[in-house]
Amino acid sequence: MHKKFSWLFFFIILCSTASLCLLIIPYPETQVKYNPYHSLEEGYSSFSGGIVFEFPWRSYNKEMFLNVSLTNGTINLQIYDRYVYYYERGIYNPYWEILNTTGFMTTIKLSPPIKDYLYIRFDPQNVSDVFDDIYSEIKVSYLRYASNYGFFFLGVAVLLISYYGYRKYKWRNKY
Repeated sequence: MHKKFSWLFFFIILCSTASLCLLIIPYPETQVKYNPYHSLEEGYSSFSGGIVFEFPWRSYNKEMFLNVSLTNGTINLQIYDRYVYYYERGIYNPYWEILNTTGFMTTIKLSPPIKDYLYIRFDPQNVSDVFDDIYSEIKVSYLRYASNYGFFFLGVAVLLISYYGYRKYKWRNKY
């Protein structure tokens, strides 16, 4: 005799599998910013000529590609692994820096890994007030887990399992 297909059991398996996959399997993510110095004229001047990258929780294998060139003058570039507060107080050394260069292209493996924020400070030297001669491309790549979605599906699976258990318990006590 055919047994009736339980949609509830199907959704329990589906949500459990989705939760497991989202919590265990990482996926690559890349953030790219072109000419971040131009955005300082639009109200971001509180960062003193820099940009901030925020890393998500549970992100690994962080790598940064820098391509900066300047047609007139030189530039100093410093990378801090703490937020702007440390730089403004002057109590923290940079994670990585390059001083008095007209241009460079490099890839940096962020090891030891940076926890939350990455602050990149641009400091052009001997240039005019026109920032059109600065070209920069900054690309940060990392592996991350979709933990928020994974915990959501885990919660849905727990609720469905609880409802399934309640129905089984209620059915057994009925007879």
